[in-house]
Amino acid sequence: MLLNKILLFVAAIAAINVLFFFGSPEPLSCSISTADPANLFFFQFSHFDMLHLMENLLGLMFTAALAIELDMKADDFILAYFVGIFAALPLLLVFPGAAIAGNSTGIFGALAASLFKARKMVSLYVTYPLAVVFIFSISLTALASGSFVLSALKADLFHFAGFLAGAAISIKMRGNKIISGVCGAR
Repeated sequence: MLLNKILLFVAAIAAINVLFFFGSPEPLSCSISTADPANLFFFQFSHFDMLHLMENLLGLMFTAALAIELDMKADDFILAYFVGIFAALPLLLVFPGAAIAGNSTGIFGALAASLFKARKMVSLYVTYPLAVVFIFSISLTALASGSFVLSALKADLFHFAGFLAGAAISIKMRGNKIISGVCGAR
């Protein structure tokens, strides 16, 4: 195959992200107060600023490269991405003042699925805890420096919800095979 389906999907998502960023006068974030049908779907393509857009594009490309290297099925990658996107929405009920934008929750969902795919090379006992530390690194750094901010923790919790959703969908798709991947049993 000349072009990988994951690469095509990521290119399409990246293009939509860039078009939304430069074509919208303001981001379409999603919060309890703006939970109309358009925002519930399109918030993933909107970003608060250029740094937010670049972080999401780099994370999406890195995660896609990992998935491609692992010969992950495009359907599994795409499903984990979208499950990660939409799994974070219920947190808006827990944090009604919060707003989410961007596709980082989907990226973390796809990352969890990619790490699950790599479990025969590196144990999930290593990769998943490292990913969780990475997800909460902003909050942990702020806590260590004494400048903890609740908004940082909220953002990390949204990301963590996406990661958990990606992990859950990967485990569900593989059924009882997880035991052999984690424990090394055959």
